Amino acid sequence: MSVAAAVAVEALSLTLGAFRLNKLDFKLGRGEILVILGPNGAGKSVTLETIAGFHRPDSGRVLLGGRDVTALPPEQRRVGFVVQNFGLFPHLNVVQNVAIARRAGRAAIAHDAGLPQHGDPEALLSYFGIAHLAHRAPAGLSAGEKQRVALARALASAPDLFLFDEPFSALDAETRDQLREELKSFLHALAIPAIFVTHDHDDAVALADTIVVLRDGAIVQSGAAAAIFGKPANSFVARFVGVENILPGQVVAQSDGCFTLAVGERTLRAISSPNVGSSGASVLLAIRAEDVALSSAHVAAEPPGAVNRLQGHVIGSRTIGPLVMVQIDCGFALKAYLLAPQWQAMKLGQDATVVAEIAPDAIHLMTE
Repeated sequence: MSVAAAVAVEALSLTLGAFRLNKLDFKLGRGEILVILGPNGAGKSVTLETIAGFHRPDSGRVLLGGRDVTALPPEQRRVGFVVQNFGLFPHLNVVQNVAIARRAGRAAIAHDAGLPQHGDPEALLSYFGIAHLAHRAPAGLSAGEKQRVALARALASAPDLFLFDEPFSALDAETRDQLREELKSFLHALAIPAIFVTHDHDDAVALADTIVVLRDGAIVQSGAAAAIFGKPANSFVARFVGVENILPGQVVAQSDGCFTLAVGERTLRAISSPNVGSSGASVLLAIRAEDVALSSAHVAAEPPGAVNRLQGHVIGSRTIGPLVMVQIDCGFALKAYLLAPQWQAMKLGQDATVVAEIAPDAIHLMTE
């Protein structure tokens, strides 16, 4: 007998004015974290709200542990919802905010790895390191402290599923990084599935077991983070996940498991893709800037024969934190990253001649 998924969303469709969710399908196992990515208006928050029970779908089902909750009101679904503004009651102190969720939820929670039993508010505050804030009002808390209170309150309700809607958007970078790691450990230890909405690619890569990319209410790609960021399904996904080089090309030939591609004035070799047609087919090449190795032309070592080696000249540069994005004209426009110390040591000014090297397996081919 097959075991029911911890969470199953089946052909979920919903019309809200001119917007429509269109037959969403995905599943989560126990303790799995699914991250929903997409631009504004893609339907990320509406998806969470529908799963939570705030919208009744036109068709499709939501199942938690095999239990069909599609027709149930939110308070009967056993779903913990953490929103970006934290949703704390301003007239209650910290421990009261947590305790009220316990009264609304079940009396006990499944737990392991030393997590608090019975949804005890004081134990939950201790677990999240905020016991000393028990009698403080939400107005006197930092954003990071509010986030921890919101997590404790969500856990106190003994949920079968956690939903997170941009929970880190109000946090500074240091607090965000710390809470991200704490949240992942917490969810995996508790073995409760979670669906997480974010615009932040770092959140997605750090947290996700699975990523779903939405566009206009429909899923355009789903899979592991490595597949979404390294092998985007199309140019929309590639641009959304920040692929710096998306280049039009044409298949010239195929041999030894590689395509020869005409790109601008040059030819490149890329690993053959089953989704791309034969000679003459038009393609798009997705190349991440970190996969372009850059060196000064006069010191460039001879690479293995299969590596694409392109001479060009610098047409611009931009500092991005510890990196410098270098723009190159090598018969087509190409972007590459260098560490700031490398950039300074190479002393590459405008129009400096450089060599860019790209491995065939670093070139991902798309048809649209």
